[in-house]
Amino acid sequence: MQQRDKRRLTIAAIIVVVASIVGYGTYRVADRMGPVLSSNGNEVGGSFRLVSAADGAVSDTDFQGRWMLVYFGYTRCPDTQCAATLTAMAGAMDRLGPRARMVAPLFITLDPMRDTAEILRAYTLRFGPRIFALTGAPNMIQAVAREYHAPYVRHEGTDGDYSMEPSPRIVIMSPEGRYAGTIESTASADDIAARLNGLMAAP
Repeated sequence: MQQRDKRRLTIAAIIVVVASIVGYGTYRVADRMGPVLSSNGNEVGGSFRLVSAADGAVSDTDFQGRWMLVYFGYTRCPDTQCAATLTAMAGAMDRLGPRARMVAPLFITLDPMRDTAEILRAYTLRFGPRIFALTGAPNMIQAVAREYHAPYVRHEGTDGDYSMEPSPRIVIMSPEGRYAGTIESTASADDIAARLNGLMAAP
């Protein structure tokens, strides 16, 4: 009986040690990476693996070290929405001057079934060469949209046609991959540039 109790105590001690090591390792990773800030108590942002219309497979780590402007839309979106937002994002890059190299504007399609890489590339080139157009499998797009609090709403039309609901906001992520805030998708190029300049100047 005593031997059995000793064995149980030994196993329990091993479990405690392993749990402590795992917990400490997790703490060190979290401490090194920093917390993900939140909006209304919910985490915003996260890792992703998508396809760039120009460069093939990409992940969120490819953009770390730069401020990310993350906007969700689609190429068949009304020009008063997606095109206007992308025009403002491209204009903000012009206004930033040399600081533009510290920014990665991302346009992630909400309509991967119709927005092929070729279509996306042709569409975003209308706004200049600095916008990264990303697509992926529908389930991947839906997951990324959820992480960045973008709508994934499909509105059925006639004759099998449909439309998607573009995001009302641009999500800003810091060079460390942390949530830094949002700006309305209707913001002007001057407003976006001013917001980024303020974030870059912050200690």
